[in-house]
Parts: sequence; C-alpha cells; structure tokens
Amino acid sequence: MHAILATLGTDGDVFPHVGLGVKLRARGHQVTLAAPETYRALAVGLGLGFRPLVSAEEVGRMLADPDLWHPLRSGRMMARWGSEFIARQYDLLADLAGGSGRVLVANPGVLAARLAQEKLACPTATLLLQPGLLPSTMAPPEMPAGLTLPRWAPRSLGELYWAAVDAAGYLLVARPLNKARAALGLPPVRRLFRWWLSPELVVGLFPDCYAARQPDWPAQLRLAGFGRYDGDRGVDLADDIRTFCRSGSAPVAFTLGTGMTHAAGFFRAAVAACELRGARGVLLTKYPHQLPARLPPGVRHCSFAPFRQLLPLCGAVVHHGGIGTTAAALCAGIPQLILPLAWDQPDNAERVRRLGVGARLGPRQRTAGHLARALARLMTTEVRARCRVVAARVGEVDGLDVAADWVEELAARSVTPARGRDTRGTDPGGEPN
Repeated sequence: MHAILATLGTDGDVFPHVGLGVKLRARGHQVTLAAPETYRALAVGLGLGFRPLVSAEEVGRMLADPDLWHPLRSGRMMARWGSEFIARQYDLLADLAGGSGRVLVANPGVLAARLAQEKLACPTATLLLQPGLLPSTMAPPEMPAGLTLPRWAPRSLGELYWAAVDAAGYLLVARPLNKARAALGLPPVRRLFRWWLSPELVVGLFPDCYAARQPDWPAQLRLAGFGRYDGDRGVDLADDIRTFCRSGSAPVAFTLGTGMTHAAGFFRAAVAACELRGARGVLLTKYPHQLPARLPPGVRHCSFAPFRQLLPLCGAVVHHGGIGTTAAALCAGIPQLILPLAWDQPDNAERVRRLGVGARLGPRQRTAGHLARALARLMTTEVRARCRVVAARVGEVDGLDVAADWVEELAARSVTPARGRDTRGTDPGGEPN
C-alpha cells in the first residue's frame, strides 16, 4: 500500500498526518506526506516521502495576515489564499494517487483530494481532527463570533442554518473549485460542507467522551480517539526547560499556537499574570520577537516543546483552543484556560468547559487581571481531580493506531469488485451535489 497523506496548516493540522504516516511506515507501507514545504525536513527525517502542497513563501504570506485569526474574516481570507492552489494541488495528488495500491488520507480543507477521489476512483479517507467542523442540528458546534445555532432550534430552522453556512462556503470557493471540476469533466458542487468529507470514510481523531456521536452526523464517520503524536522530531524536551519545570512550583504554559505571529499583547499579559499570582510560566512561541525584552526569573521562553512531555510538568495551560493543544492538555490531565479566536477554537473551548476541566475567556477578558483570576479558579484540588478522571478516559487508546487499521481496511476494500463503483455526483448523504 502507498498512503498519500495530504494536509495544510500549521503543527496542529500537520502532526496528526505525520503521526499516522509514522504508524503506517512501521507497518511496512510506503508513505508520502503532501504538506507545506516547511515540513519537508521533518518528513524526510522520519523516512517518509514528501511533496509540497504550498511553498514556504506561501505559508509565510498566510501566517502574516492578521485576518487569519479574525472570527469572521478568517474564512474569507483562507478561501482567497487557498483557492489559487486547487488545480495545482490536484495535479500533484493525481500524480501520486494514480495506479493500484494507493490510498489518500486528507484534511477536509485539501479540496484537491476529493477531486482526485472522484476523478481517479482513488480510495480516500478524510482525517477529521475536530468535531467543530461537523454540521449538526441535534448538537450544534460552537461557532465563532457567537453565530452558533441555538440548541433549542427546531429541525427546520437547523436545516436553513446549515444551508446558509453552505451558501457562504459556495460564495467563497465555488468559482475556483467548480472551474477545476469542469476542467476534469466533473459536475459542479453546491453544498461544499457536505461534499468536502469523503463518502467512503471519515476518521474522527477524537473520542466519544469528547464529542458524543450524533444521529445527524455522516454515516461514514468513525471515531478513533485522540492521536498521541505531537511532532517531537525524535528530540526530547530541552534539558533546561525540564529542569526549570521541576525546580519549583509547576509552571503555567502559555501559547497561542505555532502559527500565531501577532501575540505580543498576549505574552505581555501572561508575564504580568504570573507576577500577579506569584506563579511561574513557560512562554511557547516560534517567534521570540513577540516576547517582552526582559523576562522575570520565574518565566522562561521555549520555541518548541513536545506537549506530551511538557504539559504533565505544568500546573495549567493557557491557549487558543486549537485541537492539538486541547487534546494534549486533556491527556496530560491539567486545567485549561482557553482564549478562542476563530475556526474550531470556540467549539473546543466549550467542550473543555462542559467536561469540567477548563474555562474560556471572551475577547474583552484578556488582561493580566483576567488571566490571573481565571487561573486561580482553575488551579484547585477539585478541578485537578476532574482533569485526572478525564485524562484516564481520553488516554485509553492511541487514535493513530486505530486510524492506521482503518486506512489499511479501506485500501483492502479497494481491490474488491466494489472498488469500481462511481461516487461522482453524490455527497456523503447520497444526494446529488
């Protein structure tokens, strides 16, 4: 089997695909990672093939745009950025996925993967990292900017709501997507967020206790559990950070994600919050220019740390609500204070709150005082005990092992006579696009 793992984004989006690739490679399969150029060295160092979906310059242009983290403008910004690559990425994936014994595993945002699935009949699985991308009337995900469908909404209103979401997606990407489809002889897509999930298999890389399966979720969705790979690149936690964490009270980790380049205000507030509480802190960012010129003795900067080594040494984590950080903190059994910005972050924050292992702050609650008071409410014996209970539940299995089993099953099914069925022109619900 040759597995082609296609994804865009930053560490939280890419590492699960890399981790799955490591699992499949260990089972004797050929693996190619199709991802941003910035992950080439990581893939090659792990023995994976690599093809770039976007260049380092294109990644830099995306990360430099402040709209990337705006609750409303982020979707338009990413659609504008990513739409220009659809045809080019299809050519790359078609080159990789042609022939027998190939299977595609793709982030739903890589629209070119669905084109390859339809045009080439290549068996394809969607790797879904977060439940916040699943349309549901029965358990609506928390949406940015307060645009959440009320849980009391009747089914008819819910259907109108999700049709409006699809209409927004259509306005943002329909023209370049359907232009690429027309060039391939494929019919146009109208309901983007029904179409972008593979009708063959969707692997939910989260457990049922984090997001209980809903009757109106896609029938082809299977929940594997959280994956345990966090991109350690074979390197342990830096000795100085490990020593710092163990040399006094457990520090608070602060991060807004590996893609955030506009967090100077956040890190100033983090340092001040530590001083207000008499707490120690670890500031995580690849961009040290965002940090205060001088850090107090009880605060350290770390450019990269494997979360599954760092977070168990911490007393809490303050973060943006990305699914990678959220899952790692749940598995580590520590309280979380989440400051959601956009995308799936509000939904992850709400799920953590409902589990009783964290809290969220609104966009006007980001001062040092807000952080210090919220951390005081979270870093209690009762919350820590609840965190340990949840950690035992979410850490029962490595979702990447389960996902690897299902990818192998999908590849095996593709060599049966059923492989010849034509899935073009249908969405995951079996209805015409």
